[in-house]
Amino acid sequence: MTCLITLGLFFYFTKGPQKINSFSGIRKVTIQQKNGRYSFYKAEQPFIVKGGAGFTHIKELVACGGNTIICWDTSKLENTFKEASQNNVSVIIGIDIPGGEQSDFYNEDSNVKKININYEKIILRYKDQPSLLAWCLGNELHMPFSITAPKFYDAYNGLLAIIQQEDPHHPVSTSVINVAKKYIFNIQWRIPALDFICINTYNRIKTIEKDLTLIKWVWNGPYLVGEWSPNGGWEASLTTWQAPIENTSTKKAELYYEFYTRYMPRKDPRFLGSMVFYWGSRQEYTYTWYSIFNEDNTPTEAMEVLKDCWRDTVSKHLSPQLQYMLVDKLGANDNIIVTANSEHQATVFLYKSSAADTVVCQWQILKDDWQHWGQTWDNFKKPAIQKGLITDNTNNKIVFKAPATEGPYRLFVTVKNSGGFCATANTPIYVVQQ
Repeated sequence: MTCLITLGLFFYFTKGPQKINSFSGIRKVTIQQKNGRYSFYKAEQPFIVKGGAGFTHIKELVACGGNTIICWDTSKLENTFKEASQNNVSVIIGIDIPGGEQSDFYNEDSNVKKININYEKIILRYKDQPSLLAWCLGNELHMPFSITAPKFYDAYNGLLAIIQQEDPHHPVSTSVINVAKKYIFNIQWRIPALDFICINTYNRIKTIEKDLTLIKWVWNGPYLVGEWSPNGGWEASLTTWQAPIENTSTKKAELYYEFYTRYMPRKDPRFLGSMVFYWGSRQEYTYTWYSIFNEDNTPTEAMEVLKDCWRDTVSKHLSPQLQYMLVDKLGANDNIIVTANSEHQATVFLYKSSAADTVVCQWQILKDDWQHWGQTWDNFKKPAIQKGLITDNTNNKIVFKAPATEGPYRLFVTVKNSGGFCATANTPIYVVQQ
């Protein structure tokens, strides 16, 4: 018993600083617990978040029943707030900082001073924006456990204090991957001034309610599902050369609906809402993996599904629907290895569409984004298209030539219809020299 008391006193007296609470007026945005349920409150009215990560297609977000965007690119904030204001959309500002594993960064006081100065400018610039909902300080940061507090926590709490001093009107969060017990404990211990937590979860959303129940004794506060999507790239099946196998956009749309309607913890009284990943077009693993819109801004069926989710409707979808793609009668799970400059046939199979719906296919072969997998998420760029390998790429069946250089590639197809929607699929292939 003496040991437990000593341990409890240790954690109490080494706890991080509490929120600065000098502001005594009415806050513009709060998180309150009323009748046993947490919610954002704007102008004293409850607000449930339905939105996505990104900074584009805000009009479409509203048309689908969404109300919030989270933007992690501060260079895009000016235009994001402009469009958000025009469409009555709320904005969460993401502030990206190094994680606790980067001790060399935080041991250098000049580095901490620099990020404080730079982000204080952002805070002062946007704190009075009517569309601002909240701040998210750090995305999936490493939260180290240590008896002596690493300098990371001093720096984090210092920047958090700047936000709360300069802007007492908006709550502050940070994001963690899944229901990370150790990190959530460290947040409770070292960063108790945060107002809520963002949980970024993909396939693990299937167990989120169970996982949250298991840690109620540590933390029982409000949370936002800050990112969600079916099957992250690290959760996918792999080829023998470790290339993740991507679902068709049709299958992803089905999974978006299943994840939201079956697993999203919407009845949990701690649930503040959810942010889908990714509301826009993004190169990560591939340029289609998380993209709800194609790179030319054409929506996929995922947009129609999210509209059904957010509006609680069941609608007839207008997007073309794909069954699967074959290369020489083989699928992605068959580990397709071809020789350089060899000729092959590929076919994408569609579900039957209406007679009035005409479709056009666009095929591409890209070098796989091999060097970035499992490493940094910065500066993702779509690899260059391998030209001169496909002669007629507008039909659902093509003949293509394998690239001349050995390595991993992907064969992509985008199917567009006359209704203004598209569907996507791809198959990884590996080219070897004879």
